Amino acid sequence: MYLKESKGKFQLIRNGAPFYMYGAAAEAGYLKELKAAGANTARIYDTVNLRSTLDQAHDLGLAVVVDIPMPKHVSDAEFYDNIDLFETLHVKVAEVVSRHKDHPALLYWNLGNELYYPYLYKNTKFHERFGVLVDLIHELDPNHPVSTTTIGANKLRVLSITWKTPQLDFVSFNSFGSLSTFSERLKPLTPLWRGPHVITEWGVNGPWEAPLTLWGAPIEETSTKKAEQVSERYRDYIHPLKDNNSLGSFVFYWGQKNEITPTWYSLFDENHMRSQTVFELENIWKGMEREFPGPVLRYLLLEEKGALDNIVLTPSQLVTAQVYLYDQAPSDYTYHWEIKEESWYAYHISKTIAGINFDQMDKTVSFKTPAAEGPYRLHLKITNNTGYYAAANIPFYVLAPDNEN
Repeated sequence: MYLKESKGKFQLIRNGAPFYMYGAAAEAGYLKELKAAGANTARIYDTVNLRSTLDQAHDLGLAVVVDIPMPKHVSDAEFYDNIDLFETLHVKVAEVVSRHKDHPALLYWNLGNELYYPYLYKNTKFHERFGVLVDLIHELDPNHPVSTTTIGANKLRVLSITWKTPQLDFVSFNSFGSLSTFSERLKPLTPLWRGPHVITEWGVNGPWEAPLTLWGAPIEETSTKKAEQVSERYRDYIHPLKDNNSLGSFVFYWGQKNEITPTWYSLFDENHMRSQTVFELENIWKGMEREFPGPVLRYLLLEEKGALDNIVLTPSQLVTAQVYLYDQAPSDYTYHWEIKEESWYAYHISKTIAGINFDQMDKTVSFKTPAAEGPYRLHLKITNNTGYYAAANIPFYVLAPDNEN
């Protein structure tokens, strides 16, 4: 595995041939679906079960980018400043690399995800010691490139990385809503840096980029809108990067992940049922044009209000929600409703409120709000026996009126 440069253009060479990454940031349990969709590479964050993941990927014919977890400089600088802590980090990195460096599925090492690499003018031990770790990986494994992942297209951070750690083979970027300005923002760096790069996470807007309710709950798009957004972003921003020294990209997130909600990033549900985004990515990766056979929806209202209306309800109030589709409700649509507590930025599974009775008639459902005060979301999943689902949710707040005597 190595980088080849010709007249300022870079290619990753694998098994003697150019290799461009079509892939996803993935859970090991979803690799079969990734291969079936037409991808050729998975980005894996878990090093605990890495051997079995690499074996499975190799059997499927997938290459793997392996993340080596690292303390973030912004919150754990002592791991780089304190020599004893750094030696512990040094040993752990060496162990991971030595154990897996000869695996045929391995594509490259990604040393740290969004470390908040300090700017070049900062007085810190980080630059020197991070470079020591990069050198360590190269020494132990001269046959695979080494990168690190940063956020968006911060020009000064990119310059700091390439200036202070030039031994990195290339830079990797996580870019969501800012993907539309990625190339334009890096243009001023052209005289100083035009190196190869990878988009290691991209997809729908992150929760930090979404509009908020008055109580700070991010508002999520429907799965139908997300699929449209991912298709457009690949066509308009990811694909053109191939001619601008991109080595490939990884959509986020190929699996099931609770971040704000169970559906924000997840391209699958907990039963491996697929979202429309999976279908559209398969169209992209295989060069196909097929019409989506699964359920689609426009939006969800609660008491005839949208999420931006900051819906405040009272405890145990009888309310109705309305589902809006693009067409009349097909007879094979099945509606699945639940209410979950707001989980904010927690990564644990949002708690489902038990005992809610949903009474549905056509595209309207009635139910009583939870008895306890606080922030919640009404979640809807629609299925139609195709193996695909559509999903939407709407946040609301339960607040008891003051007792007036």
